[in-house]
Amino acid sequence: MSQTNNIERLKDWFTFAVAVVACVAGVIFWVQTSNNPRFEKLENEVTILRQDIKNIRDDNSKILRIVGRLEGKLNVSNFPEN
Repeated sequence: MSQTNNIERLKDWFTFAVAVVACVAGVIFWVQTSNNPRFEKLENEVTILRQDIKNIRDDNSKILRIVGRLEGKLNVSNFPEN
């Protein structure tokens, strides 16, 4: 009888351990999937911001070239020397 009792006890502990592992895995999976839309939204916003920054840099380069051309066209003799 004691051998049967020990086998039942071992079976119960094994079942409990498997249930705990399954529960923890389920919680981890749930947390990851519940935050997934938030991460996707943030990634999209970061992509848009990077594109905007690239456009601003391109525009700044164009503005600096125009300012440089205008400075080159100015007559330096019109300005008093220090």
